[in-house]
Amino acid sequence: MITRELVQVLVKARSRMTAGAWQQLSANLATMPSAPDTASIRQATSGLLSQDASWLLMDAFKANPTVPWIAIAAAMMTVDHLAGDTKPLTELIWTGPANNRFPVRRIDQVLYDLVSTAQKRIVLVTFAAHRVHHLCEHLALAIGRGVDLTLIVESEDESEGQLTQDAIAAFKDVPATRTHIYYWPLVKRERNQAGRPGKLHMKCAIIDDVALIGSANLTDDAFNRNMELGLLVREQNAVQTISEHFQELIQAEILMPVMPASR
Repeated sequence: MITRELVQVLVKARSRMTAGAWQQLSANLATMPSAPDTASIRQATSGLLSQDASWLLMDAFKANPTVPWIAIAAAMMTVDHLAGDTKPLTELIWTGPANNRFPVRRIDQVLYDLVSTAQKRIVLVTFAAHRVHHLCEHLALAIGRGVDLTLIVESEDESEGQLTQDAIAAFKDVPATRTHIYYWPLVKRERNQAGRPGKLHMKCAIIDDVALIGSANLTDDAFNRNMELGLLVREQNAVQTISEHFQELIQAEILMPVMPASR
């Protein structure tokens, strides 16, 4: 029997997958014999680009071991027909201990899912970046698809030691082709009463027509251990305004390009 709880999870998972991937998955499940077991669940969820959707579906299938795959596939087709590609304009992203208010979605997985489907542009803005090899692999694949990458990062020198390692160093293995890197020059920054310069402290990602804004730096700690809160924004005027803001900072030479030799 298809429960309300299973349908609710299917709706959440559908919002994290493209129409083509969802329809292909439901077609595959319709041909699988019997009901979910360990082997068939692993088979059903392997290879999905959206790890977030994969985790949701895996838990849902494990919780419904008596529901035949053919029934699950039919429910997925119904969800696709009713929910389609309708997604909320804003979505809270919480990384940390589970609570009863926000579903836990690791920010790195949300970012990987967005980057893996990027078609036009990726803009990453961060104070710190460290040990992000998996992200760099996704960025390299996106560049290979013809996606333009813009990095706006903090510098150890420009922050006068407030950052212990240049964020740019974390992206040394990302292809230079179609990659543009910017920093905030020290001479453009105000200083506090102690003489310390302001910091490039923003954390933001723009992937095509979606923005991810939050507390998380691009670091292993932020992705795996910290409490972090973010907002996924699909409202087009807001995303466009954020994108134009960075373009205006570049045009006004408040943000300056990093020369290739300094990478």
